[in-house]
Amino acid sequence: MKKQLLIVCLLLLSLCSYAQTLTVKGTVTSASDKEPMIGATVQVKGTGNGSITGLDGDYILTNVSSNAVLVFSSIGFDTQEIPVNGKTVINVELKESTELLEEVVVIGYGTVKKSDLTSSISTVKGEEITQTVTGNAMDALQGKVNGVQVASGGGPGTTPKVLIRGVTTVNGSNPLYVVDGMPVGDNINFLNSNDIESMEVLKDASAAAIYGTRASNGVILITTKKGKAGKANINFTTSVGFQTIAKPNMANASEYKEVYNKRYTNDGATSNWNDTGATTNPGGTDWWDTVVNKTALVQNYALSVAGGTDKLVYNFSLGYYRNNSQFDVGYWDKINIRLNTEYTFNKYVKMGVDIAPRMESWEDTPDQFSSAMGMDPTTPVFKPESEWVDNEYNNYQRSYNNQVWNPAASIARSNSNSREMGAILNAYLQVNPIQKLTLRTQFGTNAHFRRSDSFTPEFSLDPLEKTDLNEISRQSQEWLDWNWTNTITYADTFAEKHNLNVMAGFTAERYAWYNTKALRRDLPSNMDQMQEVNAGNADNAEAYGETTFNSMVSFLGRVMYNYANRYYISASLRADGSSRFPSGNKYALFPSVSASWRVTSEEFMQDQSLFSDLKVRGGWGRVGNQNIDNNATLTLLDQTQYYFGTSPTLANGYYISTVGNDQLKWETVEDWNVGLDMSFLDSRLGVTFEYFQKKSKDMLYEKQNIFAIGYPNWNSTVWMNVGSMKAYGWELGIDWRDQKGDFSYNIGLNLSSVRNKAIKFSGDGPIYTGGFNSDQIICNEDGGLISRFYGYVADGLFQNWEEVYAHTDEHGNLIQPNAQPGDIRFKDLNHDGNLDANDKTYIGNPYPDLMVGLNLGFAYKNIDFAANFYGTIGNDIFNTTKGYYSGANGQNVWAGTLNKAWDGEGTSYDIPRLSYNDLNLNYQRVSSFYVEDGSYLRCKLLQIGYTLPKQWVGGANLRISFSAQNPFTITGYSGMDPERPMLNANGSVIETGIDNIAYPNPRTFLFGIDFKF
Repeated sequence: MKKQLLIVCLLLLSLCSYAQTLTVKGTVTSASDKEPMIGATVQVKGTGNGSITGLDGDYILTNVSSNAVLVFSSIGFDTQEIPVNGKTVINVELKESTELLEEVVVIGYGTVKKSDLTSSISTVKGEEITQTVTGNAMDALQGKVNGVQVASGGGPGTTPKVLIRGVTTVNGSNPLYVVDGMPVGDNINFLNSNDIESMEVLKDASAAAIYGTRASNGVILITTKKGKAGKANINFTTSVGFQTIAKPNMANASEYKEVYNKRYTNDGATSNWNDTGATTNPGGTDWWDTVVNKTALVQNYALSVAGGTDKLVYNFSLGYYRNNSQFDVGYWDKINIRLNTEYTFNKYVKMGVDIAPRMESWEDTPDQFSSAMGMDPTTPVFKPESEWVDNEYNNYQRSYNNQVWNPAASIARSNSNSREMGAILNAYLQVNPIQKLTLRTQFGTNAHFRRSDSFTPEFSLDPLEKTDLNEISRQSQEWLDWNWTNTITYADTFAEKHNLNVMAGFTAERYAWYNTKALRRDLPSNMDQMQEVNAGNADNAEAYGETTFNSMVSFLGRVMYNYANRYYISASLRADGSSRFPSGNKYALFPSVSASWRVTSEEFMQDQSLFSDLKVRGGWGRVGNQNIDNNATLTLLDQTQYYFGTSPTLANGYYISTVGNDQLKWETVEDWNVGLDMSFLDSRLGVTFEYFQKKSKDMLYEKQNIFAIGYPNWNSTVWMNVGSMKAYGWELGIDWRDQKGDFSYNIGLNLSSVRNKAIKFSGDGPIYTGGFNSDQIICNEDGGLISRFYGYVADGLFQNWEEVYAHTDEHGNLIQPNAQPGDIRFKDLNHDGNLDANDKTYIGNPYPDLMVGLNLGFAYKNIDFAANFYGTIGNDIFNTTKGYYSGANGQNVWAGTLNKAWDGEGTSYDIPRLSYNDLNLNYQRVSSFYVEDGSYLRCKLLQIGYTLPKQWVGGANLRISFSAQNPFTITGYSGMDPERPMLNANGSVIETGIDNIAYPNPRTFLFGIDFKF
């Protein structure tokens, strides 16, 4: 009986045990976006019983005790432990790890938590970049990053000019761009903005020195979007809209005629006015409306698919962007494809391959804004039809009363276009042989091929507006660049408080350019069918080609250490060797060191409540510049012909075409930076302040070569190490972020100031640049601020003859003997009685005293709003249009000129009298008359969006938006656009601030749709 009872008890215990073993299933989703999580781990705590979530985030576990605890985990998310308590369905939302949520910043050849930074690095996220729809992502940086100036060119495909913390060299100013670890040069027009995950701007040398020779102007690191394990996420984005340019207020035909004639009347002369337009074109011509379209189409489309498994993740994207010019001719479009993949073989090995083919095409935009403003408004567009001929380009009307070429005819003749195809292939292999040790090798290529065709037709409107021989050309260019990077990184924590990260590496890179061009003239006709190079006259042909390349090898290393997340120190060293420099000077070292102290981690700060965070940091570093011709060290020969003998005989020979310098060495820039990072009120308020100073040494400069005198066809410049410059300034950033229920908002204010000084330039005296009539606008001299305007001081207008006669030297000699009432009075600064170059002084500075960026945003439930502003204070602009459209040379004039110009005592104190001969040189001299305050505040973006409820669109995310870019500008500047290009046509950064009617920045209005499912 006892044995039977024992058996029964054992059976009951077994049944109870079986009853307590369950099958548990459920779904794991992300708390942030409610999306299923693929590859999350679900495990019974303390056992080997576990599972991995599937494509829908689902899991199933068998043999689970009813009182067991399930552990849910995934990389990048907080682990959750949930008791079973007899439940058979357990759904879990995982929250992103607070540790990993802390912003991770990309640095050279690695990453680091933002809180651990010791250098000056600013980050812009991809969603901020795509708010601004533009062909180049750098346009979106303006006003968002302290100390960074971005000047857009306005026209389709124009590359923005970026200046990071001022100017320390006259030899190129663009930063180095690095995309996913691969240097890609100084232009990212080829990149699709929608592919960008983030941008990091390395502003000081302690951050950028790891890139050595190419980092003198700063470095911008761009990370493209990668896939994540989970079901495929599809995102389609489109923005379509138009651009428009504000119409300048120019005189109509009636006022133009009065101004034209009054110029002669005031000078006591007879006008040579041609009144043909009164009969052929009685209503006049509005040339701006004739050649400038009211709107220009802008369209942007982007499709991406991202997802993956625990082994393979991918991100595929396809993008198309097109921007038409404001003329009938001119556009830029591009097609981008990108596939980023990463495959994890096991816990030791993974590899990634990124492929990004692209195609760009563009039609050159004619520069006709100035002509549209200056053309005689009494002239019709075309000649009378009775005078038309077969050559359509001869049927346009030549200007009746000035020398401005017919802009409609110029646009019709414009025929220049290019097509470029290229691809970036970037592959890496990463091995972790042991824990905490990472070996990585990466090889990338960037190849692109461009074909450019140009045709100039034969035409003749009159002897001053014609081309005698038509001309056709075709140019083929190839760029083939590759970069190989190898690094080994060791990261460990010792004794819980000592954190160490050590990296060493080696890189090799090569850049090659192949160029061929063929040109012929005198084609049989202008017909489209004849526009082939072979159709030109073989006796009137040109052809040339060249190949150039440079290569570089580098060794690099870095050590980062921090104690208890309190005391930080980082040091790096890079050795670069470049083929551009001669033997003995090929290699240079670029060291850096930086440190920071997190004050709030100290014990004595634990009881305070003022600071959420307080960190002091500082750094020093040296970077380099090798931006010279590949053959700058070589003396080059070219062919020519000479006559020899008493009976001259023509013979072939050679001459020195370019003088090389075999003593060239690296230009270096040393930089130090101190900063203070603070946050308050539970980190809702952030404040950052920095002071910096950069100084260049052995500045590379293409200097005039005095020994070139007397040699035929000799290039009169030679590269030399001759100069030194300094940039110094400060930055202040204030950021406030908060959320109250369904309402969240943010306010960001950036303030910065930079001074650019020339310590030494060429050593041969001041450098003058910026041609104006027979003079120069800008003077750069040793010891002074760069790019300042240099000229005469305008001291109002002579109101009567008494004032003219009173403007004398101490001996009673007239200082301006050709002046009349209504002319500008110029100051005789040296009081010698002569108005000459010795009376010139500095009259303006194109660089601002202060740069301001303001960024606003808020969201309430499904509504979001963003606004960005950027402005400058204290900069000057040399406004050449005040003379060009004054009537002095016969061009059309600003509307109201007739009433605004001086026409008797007291009628005007700033606009001189109308004159056709301008004997006083009112408009010919470089003077303060042309200098205006260029301060402005521009709204860069206004955007409002609405996300439809998910139940309306089948559970997908659909956001519609409307945005306006550059909708308004507050300024006192009288020209078309106070935002001027920072470089001249030759790329010189020391010739800036001159308004010559460049393509203005347009207003852009866009409707957008963002669809995610």
